[in-house]
Amino acid sequence: MPIKVMTRKILWSKSGNRCAICKRQLVQKLPKQKSDFIVGEECHIVSSKSDGPRGKYKMLNDYDTYDNLVLLCANDHKLIDEFPETFTVEIVENLKSNHENWIETAIEKDLEEYLKKTNNIELLEEIKVTSDIDNVVQGSHFYFYELTPISDDDISIEVSELFDNLRDYGDIYSDIEISSRTRLLIDYLRTIKQLNKKGIKFFGKSIVREYSILNIPKSEYKIAMIIAFKVNSNLKSIQNGKLMIQLPKNFTPTIG
Repeated sequence: MPIKVMTRKILWSKSGNRCAICKRQLVQKLPKQKSDFIVGEECHIVSSKSDGPRGKYKMLNDYDTYDNLVLLCANDHKLIDEFPETFTVEIVENLKSNHENWIETAIEKDLEEYLKKTNNIELLEEIKVTSDIDNVVQGSHFYFYELTPISDDDISIEVSELFDNLRDYGDIYSDIEISSRTRLLIDYLRTIKQLNKKGIKFFGKSIVREYSILNIPKSEYKIAMIIAFKVNSNLKSIQNGKLMIQLPKNFTPTIG
């Protein structure tokens, strides 16, 4: 049974056009040539032949599924097939899984950096546990707390009061005992959970920016950024659990 087109697309996209072992790009150009050439091969983890590489591992109904394929360069394909005792099924599956996780992480990181540099865009994680609050607020010099338009005045007041409390928490962070911090964080999270039930989600991030204050030379300052977002107001702004916001070019947070 031949490998399906959809299976090929999934395998190549998840592998990021790179060999799962040596990381070499698998679509390349020859010098002075206009056309591309492919050095990648869709390799079977378990051979369909019992005497083939890893073929005695188990019988499969279909040997051409995504789960039984790994994308390699020709050299590494030959390597794993000539030494199946070293490159067992478990090892090859781990190589594939680790490689695809590496590709996904690298792409997400590069995308976030690209968006931030080119469009002044930040991706904020949803605040779900107390450590999310603490990581954003602790040690901050400035604050950028925003509330998307909400027609309910009572909810707006609740959010504003929470933001005031978080500013106070950040200002006195170093003076608070650990037990007191824990109690405060639990209270803040309880408030956030209550507002979640009313359709308000909170997204936060700690960012570092350079500023020149008065006569002090430019220095890096940590900014606590939290956005209270009415979920049904703009669902397109939330992607993969992250809130995407574009900061103004003259972005200036508040002190204390």
